[in-house]
Amino acid sequence: MNLRAVLWLLGRVILVLAVFELVPALVALFNGEREDALGFLLSALASAVAGQLLCFRNRRATLTAEGRPDFFRREGLAAVGLAWIAIPIFGALPYLITAEIASPVDALFESTSGFTTTGASILQPSQIDALPAGVAFYRNFTNWLGGIGIVLVFVLLFPTGGRSLFRSEVPGISREAGARRVRDSAFGLVKIYCALTGILVACLLLAGLSTYEAVVHAFATIATGGFSSHGASIAHFGSWTVEAILALFMFLSGINFALYDPFLNGRWSAGFRQLWRSTETRVYAAITLSLVGMIAFVLWFWGGSNGLPPAPAYAEGGTQLPDYSSLGQALRDSLFSVVTVQTTTGFATADFNVWPEFCRLALMLAGLVGGCAGSTSGGLKAIRLAIVVRSALLVVQRFARPRAVQGVRLDGFLVEDGLVAATTAFFGLYCLVLAISSLALAAMGLELVEATSGAVACLSNVGPALGTLGPAGAFSDVPTLGKLLFSLLMVLGRLEFYAIVVLLVPRFWRS
Repeated sequence: MNLRAVLWLLGRVILVLAVFELVPALVALFNGEREDALGFLLSALASAVAGQLLCFRNRRATLTAEGRPDFFRREGLAAVGLAWIAIPIFGALPYLITAEIASPVDALFESTSGFTTTGASILQPSQIDALPAGVAFYRNFTNWLGGIGIVLVFVLLFPTGGRSLFRSEVPGISREAGARRVRDSAFGLVKIYCALTGILVACLLLAGLSTYEAVVHAFATIATGGFSSHGASIAHFGSWTVEAILALFMFLSGINFALYDPFLNGRWSAGFRQLWRSTETRVYAAITLSLVGMIAFVLWFWGGSNGLPPAPAYAEGGTQLPDYSSLGQALRDSLFSVVTVQTTTGFATADFNVWPEFCRLALMLAGLVGGCAGSTSGGLKAIRLAIVVRSALLVVQRFARPRAVQGVRLDGFLVEDGLVAATTAFFGLYCLVLAISSLALAAMGLELVEATSGAVACLSNVGPALGTLGPAGAFSDVPTLGKLLFSLLMVLGRLEFYAIVVLLVPRFWRS
């Protein structure tokens, strides 16, 4: 292991972050927030100094004696894992220096949630509404940077040894990095990401949003991050047009970005055929549509308040039940909530925490599954669910016909046994981490529903959970150790375990 080369790579990533921290400084200056602009500049300076020191002290360790780059898979994995520990730490500096968040742990939680595109927050809705424009922009900008992967940007700028970095940074089981040159693959993803962001900004402007609101919400939508500049989230706008646009782009952001390549080249018919032939996309769409229909009908039959006036208890400060006497309203809230949870975005137009138990459980399961591999969504991914289900059915078939030669097939191709085993192992590891973290959170004093749903929400990068951690609440009352554990779960979910877990294996660091 060339540890000095790893530190050099880490320093370059921190330098990239320092450059990005100048963007919210300009936004703050434009809005007349001079003190906040100074805070961002100081944060960028601190990040730049730390990054430059790492680069300068380790600059001679990046090449072999023959002058070849001394980066291999282990160095790439170590750099990615350490980068996703360092980035939230340095990303927390603007919150602390601007004094918008006083507690270092709270600032770390908010920074981690932003960069991992989780969308959970320790800020109460009233505090979000009171944020200065520069700081609110920075929160959503961290979503956008995390969605595109700041390490992916690093691969574009410093592609030497980039294959290991690229394969570690882009989660999922796709082997796209092995089929094309790393830089071309990374550049293609960035083009798709930026194109979707630009198109969404234009659509939101046409829907009546201001330029600022269109940009920050486009950042959070394409990144499936879920931060909003309003405490009421998307419900603040009260516009079905805005909700429909965001729901569409959230759904598109949950699809494997590699499938959008034909559209970039103008081959629209080929692009639609490729989308339709993708088993993962069909599974993803089927889950979404099924849940939307089921939850909508449950809400309609339930009725909520059914248009009745608030009870005295609600007048004293309780939560008024929504009115679902109309099937149209039930469909509207069901569609947006299912899409935002399954894509692990975390926006809200309705407080699903007061919905019937069936709806709440269905939403948590949707967040557990998540979107597609190669997208900005979190969760187990639809492709893994398809492989695990088909693998289980195959075991049953082999039990009935032990001599039959069969295998798991997807999109007309036979899936390698090693890949099936790796997918099953990931599924087991996910469940194990979820169980252990839920027990740990319960031991810290969280209620069972909050501990379990909070672990799912952070490990799958969903954002809002149930109980006090729901869409109308915040993570502010979670104990300090709980916030640190939630932050760790966010990073584990963002990198899908291995790039972080491997750092704990002693043999990984040996030469």
